Order: sequence, then C-alpha cells, then structure tokens
Amino acid sequence: MISVIGRNRGFTLIEIMISIAILSLGLILVLQGLTQCVGILRIAEDNLGASLLADDKIAEMEIAVKQDKDAFLKDASGESQSGNIEFKWQVRLTPDMEYEDLYAVLATVRWNEGKRSGASIFNTYLMIPHG
Repeated sequence: MISVIGRNRGFTLIEIMISIAILSLGLILVLQGLTQCVGILRIAEDNLGASLLADDKIAEMEIAVKQDKDAFLKDASGESQSGNIEFKWQVRLTPDMEYEDLYAVLATVRWNEGKRSGASIFNTYLMIPHG
C-alpha cells in the first residue's frame, strides 16, 4: 500500500475560469481609462490650437494698429486649417468707455473636427495712443 504524505492540489477548472474573468475585467477597465485619456488629450489639443490661433490673430491686429493707426479694421474674421481641424476665428476691437486710448479685444475661435466641435472666447485689452 502506498500512503500519501502530502496532497498536491492543483487549481480546478472553476478557479482558473474565475481568475481569468477577474483579469479580463481589470484589463477592460484599464483600456477604457486609456481610451478616455486619449479623448481628453484630443480636446486639450483642440483648445491649445484655438488659444494659439487667437493669440496669433490678436498679435497681428496689434501689429497692424502700430503700423497704420487709421487704416486698421475694427473687426476681422477668417478661417484656418490645422491638420484635420477647421478653425473659424473672429477678432473684434471696441473702444473702452472709461479710457480714451484703451480698446477691448474679443477673439472668438470655433472649430470642427469630424463630429466634434468647440468654441473658445478670449478677452484682452490693447492700448492705442492717439496722435
């Protein structure tokens, strides 16, 4: 007669199936988190592109004002393409009611990328001395 001193037990099929199910659930949650992070990064990239475009257009308006104070446009608008994103921008210059040489600058940028769209509004002031 052979006696068994210690019983070596392996994993049963049910235990293996449960552990694979738990591992699969964990991987699915991690992949969903990564997908959301990529989406958030794309939105941040769109917002960054809009703010850089608005800053560029405000700087162009400031340069135009310094070169020729009488001939600059108080409103400017246009379209710009960056990769597969289509930006539409508008810059509006309005005189401030309290200070004679101060102008409020309002830059609006709207964009479309496939089904996603967005808009950003930027406000600043510009000093345009008379004379």
